[in-house]
Amino acid sequence: MLQRFTELFRSQEKLSDKWVLFLIFLFPIAGPVVRHWNSSIFVLLSLTSLYFLFAKKDRKPLLKEEKIYLWTFFLFFCVFLVSTISNGYSWEKIQAQGLGTEINFLLFIPIYLLIRENSSAKKALFAGILLSIPVIFLFSLYEYLYNSPNFPVIGLTGAYSQLFLGPIAALSLLMSYYAYKQWLSNNNRWLTILVPVFIFMGLFTILFSLSRIGYITVLFGSFFIILILAKSFKNILLTCTLIILTAIYSQQIDSVKFKTDKALTNFSEYINAENNSKKDLQFSSVGLRLETWRSAQYIYKEHPFIGIGNGNYPNVIKKYINKGLVSPSVVLMGHAHNTFIEALISKGTIGLLMLLIIFYFPVYIAWKNKNKNHLSFVTVSTFASAITLMSIGESMLINKNNGVSYLLVFSAILFSSLLQEIHKKTLR
Repeated sequence: MLQRFTELFRSQEKLSDKWVLFLIFLFPIAGPVVRHWNSSIFVLLSLTSLYFLFAKKDRKPLLKEEKIYLWTFFLFFCVFLVSTISNGYSWEKIQAQGLGTEINFLLFIPIYLLIRENSSAKKALFAGILLSIPVIFLFSLYEYLYNSPNFPVIGLTGAYSQLFLGPIAALSLLMSYYAYKQWLSNNNRWLTILVPVFIFMGLFTILFSLSRIGYITVLFGSFFIILILAKSFKNILLTCTLIILTAIYSQQIDSVKFKTDKALTNFSEYINAENNSKKDLQFSSVGLRLETWRSAQYIYKEHPFIGIGNGNYPNVIKKYINKGLVSPSVVLMGHAHNTFIEALISKGTIGLLMLLIIFYFPVYIAWKNKNKNHLSFVTVSTFASAITLMSIGESMLINKNNGVSYLLVFSAILFSSLLQEIHKKTLR
């Protein structure tokens, strides 16, 4: 793996190309376990891209698909400005409620223009993803053995929290399939011995993070990969059986069983309750999320087009709490803890539509051209399924700098490489 990346690195003629590939390679390696890792690399990529935005003159012409995609990110940022200003935010409040994070969506444009100039960006990213699995595992193992006194209750947290560590570890494990197909399965059979080891390391981090979103992402993401890859019903049945057996075995771990049982109990209690708007849900994380999602309907009815602005949920929801429509406990939630619902209430229908294009437009393009490059279709679809699953219980992909940087860097590389593979003659 590292040998392949070294060869790739040395093959670049320009020092600037080597620098960009080096940053891309580093990006996924230690994000959840080293503080400011992703944000620092994202800043370096942004500064590099802004320099070349003005310095590079012989840029390849943009394709129609690229123009659509880049305009979507620009409009997503514009919706943020319109929603905050129309809801009476002062400049200080706009800065406090995520201006820096939202600017990252605007920076996607120069970053994409930089990355599309290098056809090796995808290989550099996946080399980093492969290396990230043992790196994150070793940090997690150290935390498990020496630095986690509250482990049975809290779980492994990495540099930030279990809500970031578990889903990102699941994303890396799912996306490593491309690296396996591209590098480990072609004339490197002895390396396939490492595959079960990598799977074990990835699952260890995910399981002991006690992140239920991490569990959902890796479980259903694995099923998704099988469904679009398996060539026979026998293979589908065999692989699904192995996944189910792994899940069943995981339930034998006390801390994992405690976490999943608690989630199921919370869900059952919420569904079977007669009137959740009168209940105290602060000790039910699942119930609190479900009530928050239910409350979004009231906000959307009054703010359907551009939403209520970032970070305004605790203030706006009090109106509906006072009417007895929503449980008072939801005021504890700073946001919706669901990417799609968060986009809907903070940026309205327009913002949600932009987000859906950001998530799924690459999948549409890949699906249209899946006969030309099936592996790219699988890779782009796997990423889309992973970020969809990650979005169910959290909204870090649009309101946390680290989560946003993963979405933007991965999207830029996967979409640019997809179009390069589809339009090789055009981009030549």
